[in-house]
Amino acid sequence: MTKKGWIALDIDGTITLDKYSVPGEVIAFLGQLARGGWKIAMATGRSLSFGSMVLKDFDFPYSFLVQNGSAAFEMPGAIPLFTHYMTESRLPAIEAAYEGISSDFLIYSGYEKKDFCYYRPDRFSADEMQYLSRLQKMQKEEWLAMEHFHPEEIGSFPMVKCFGSSDQMKTVAGRLRETGLFNVPQIRDPFSESAELLLVTDRSASKGLALTELRRLKGKGSVVIAAGDDENDLSLFDVADVKIAMAHAPSSLHERADVLAPPTAELGILRALKMALHDYQL
Repeated sequence: MTKKGWIALDIDGTITLDKYSVPGEVIAFLGQLARGGWKIAMATGRSLSFGSMVLKDFDFPYSFLVQNGSAAFEMPGAIPLFTHYMTESRLPAIEAAYEGISSDFLIYSGYEKKDFCYYRPDRFSADEMQYLSRLQKMQKEEWLAMEHFHPEEIGSFPMVKCFGSSDQMKTVAGRLRETGLFNVPQIRDPFSESAELLLVTDRSASKGLALTELRRLKGKGSVVIAAGDDENDLSLFDVADVKIAMAHAPSSLHERADVLAPPTAELGILRALKMALHDYQL
């Protein structure tokens, strides 16, 4: 079978609005594409365990780029392909970026440690702790409370998630980017309409860089179609031939998009993919 190329899709806000499932019509269409010779890559900021919940009904092979490209897996079976983690030596730079900021960050441990999070409850306000408690329940992850982060105990890790107001996150993001050590997209919080967050990974890890490495491993194919709805999807656009931005995506994605998708609630990704395949004769 001729390999037509790659279709790389964000999850939350792109293929679904549900945190735990994907519409059956979307699954069926992606399965049809996979059986027709397309390679499917799902790219998300979620961990492997939390991301697998929403894709549990996928009945076709796909590649899974998790935690903004920090790790890649062949699915089903969660067969590891590669990782790009940060070492404990990066923690002082992250701590310094939070100087004067009245909030804190989570450290994700990675799939090897079952995706639990390290966090410091004393650094968060009461309102933030209520939010984090809801987040923990929704993500169904184990969290390890610590008074201080001990680098020797934490070891390497795939991602840090930073919480705070939009202005706070801009400050922290600017400080982190100045170090040249990190990839730092600022996105809408998918679990809170009023909040924003940072998904901090090693500078070698992004959705786009992971897709590039995946193509080296599994074949480049003839073309790349990518779809997303937030700033962490811009790196996918960097390596895509056909770019799809969802209706609610920020202007930075709309400005670069070849196809603007209808709203996610209306299964806009289906119409956008069909449009791309037809208009670009793919």
